[in-house]
Amino acid sequence: MTDDAAEVLNAFRAYTEPRDGLGDNSFKVACSFDEPATDVEIASAWPGAEVPGELAQVWSTSRQSRLFEDVDYGQWGLVLLSPEGAAERTMQERGQRSGDCRDDDVVIGEFLGDQELVVFAPSEGDGRRVLVALPMDDRPDWYSAAPASPSSWIAT
Repeated sequence: MTDDAAEVLNAFRAYTEPRDGLGDNSFKVACSFDEPATDVEIASAWPGAEVPGELAQVWSTSRQSRLFEDVDYGQWGLVLLSPEGAAERTMQERGQRSGDCRDDDVVIGEFLGDQELVVFAPSEGDGRRVLVALPMDDRPDWYSAAPASPSSWIAT
């Protein structure tokens, strides 16, 4: 197991070539990765805010990533947003859902073909560190996608 968020993301590089159906998925999917974001880019996207170390690791590995994207139709997969994209989407969600978003929440991803968001929630308790925010549900109904430790984000 790993405790490094960058290693977790790098594990998906094995899927850069399109593959037919993984698990129960019948779509042809692939992962793609941008160049790493610089420290200056990360800091400029989040002026005056402390960027959690796990997010800085991910962005320093790939500015933006597309995980298990349906390469034929683009209707399935997950986009991990760039530092700037995450900052913009976080501000948008804070404005629209102020009762659900905490000051330290960061919207880090969007599911393709759906409206669910991935939220990094440092102050969330009970191991609910990475949440999936459903568009019509209040925060208590968001479900946990991952605990606090990156070591359990993937199986090795």
